[in-house]
Amino acid sequence: MVTTRGFARATCLPRRFASTASKAARKQPPGPSPAPAPSPPPRLSKSYKPSPRNAPSQPRRAPNPSRPGDTLQSLWRRSWLPLSGAALLSGFLGFYIIGTAAASLKTRPCQASCEHAAPTGRPPALTGDNAEQFDKELDLPERWMGINKLRKKLAGHAKGNVLELAVGTGRNLQHYNWDALGGTHPAPGKQTAAGGISSFTGLDISADMLDVARKRLIAVVPPVADSEPSAGRSTLADHTGGRLSLLDDRLRLICSDAHRPLPRAAGATPLSSSASDATYDTIIQTFGLCSVSDPVAVLCNLASAVKPDTGRIILLEHGKGWYGLVNGLLDKNAEKHFEKYGCWWNRDIEALVDEAVQKTPGLEIVKLDRPNIMQMGTLVWVELRMRGKR
Repeated sequence: MVTTRGFARATCLPRRFASTASKAARKQPPGPSPAPAPSPPPRLSKSYKPSPRNAPSQPRRAPNPSRPGDTLQSLWRRSWLPLSGAALLSGFLGFYIIGTAAASLKTRPCQASCEHAAPTGRPPALTGDNAEQFDKELDLPERWMGINKLRKKLAGHAKGNVLELAVGTGRNLQHYNWDALGGTHPAPGKQTAAGGISSFTGLDISADMLDVARKRLIAVVPPVADSEPSAGRSTLADHTGGRLSLLDDRLRLICSDAHRPLPRAAGATPLSSSASDATYDTIIQTFGLCSVSDPVAVLCNLASAVKPDTGRIILLEHGKGWYGLVNGLLDKNAEKHFEKYGCWWNRDIEALVDEAVQKTPGLEIVKLDRPNIMQMGTLVWVELRMRGKR
């Protein structure tokens, strides 16, 4: 028993001394701290030189569409182009769909009216004392629709002996090349045809309109003012027909119907040996087929007056366009337009030309175009010629 206790004490004694030594070591004050390691010398600053290699491109962050400082004006500046395109596209589609549906649900009574209410070429809104005002009202619509440019282009094709059917108030006169008749030089940018005009005949059924055309003619062809006319001014205003001849019959205004036989070219005599001497090198008509009772007969009449092979019939007309919506709107307002202007603006010009070509041997279509895309095909440019006999 004594031996066992002595052995246990002998075993625990070294442990007790070890724990005592560790406690004593913890109670001793800390010694002096070791000296700090010497700091490295400061680096010398060098100027930055960009690397010749391109830095890797950083992925772009998507712009935040709703920044707190954004205003409606700044948003519009950043995205006006796609917004405008989307608005125009949606507006056009909506207009087309709604208009097509409305036009298809409503009746179109003008088809019968087109057959029975034959135009006379004299607008109902035109009276003897308002012809000039009636003409001025066309300035803005024609400028907006681009018709003035087309008139210049049309007049640029005129050469030789020229006949203008449905000359009206003479809205084309200022665009012709009158140099051969002693006129002034053409204005800058005016298209001129080789050789110019050697004679001009303007024909219309309205004497009031022809009186306005006479005043225009004096303004654009200075020798007319000093020329002695062969017919008095009153002849054009009595609504019985008449003829005004100037510059030795090289310049004429004739009040007549387009359905009747057309006058012979200036300088031709009834006893001319060659039939081509009595025909015209250029026949021009603007917006005339809508204002005559039988447009096919008028086209056949023009074919008989143009010089074979080399002569040209050039028409600028308005009528049905490319789209059903536009044609439906024309049909819907055709009677109202006829009551004011005396013309049917919803005629199918291309179909009328095709019918005239089928009825007239030798008549050929040289060109048929629909200029000015903004008018959606309602303007029609037609060039015809007569094939000579072989």
